[in-house]
Amino acid sequence: MGIAMMRAASATILGLGLAVPMSGLANDFSLGLDVDRVPTAQLSLPACNAAIARGAAALGYATRVNRDQKTLITHVSGPPQDGRALIAYCIAAGTYTAWVVQAFDYSGPNLTEPQRIATRVSGEIRKAIKPAAK
Repeated sequence: MGIAMMRAASATILGLGLAVPMSGLANDFSLGLDVDRVPTAQLSLPACNAAIARGAAALGYATRVNRDQKTLITHVSGPPQDGRALIAYCIAAGTYTAWVVQAFDYSGPNLTEPQRIATRVSGEIRKAIKPAAK
């Protein structure tokens, strides 16, 4: 998958993830989002997935779905009580591994906690990145 295909796939995923707020329900929840990519040599799909699981577990989230489809891994988790959700993707895109981390809080709009959660989980992914080979 080339860079153009990766961008199109990311846009599709983001579009799906943001379809609800765009439909007029944005006042019902808050969203935190982080998207990035690195060379696959520095971060494999399994390493990306393991980092997401570590980040979610550190937040006390229970994994509800963890599906590996070879080029796309989907992780869905949340706290034991309702009101929040973490949806994250690791995507094989040619020579890159990309990720999308979405944190939702359904208790209201304009909350800062979802962005803090998305940043924390993405931080676990960034810690898993190996240094670039020289």
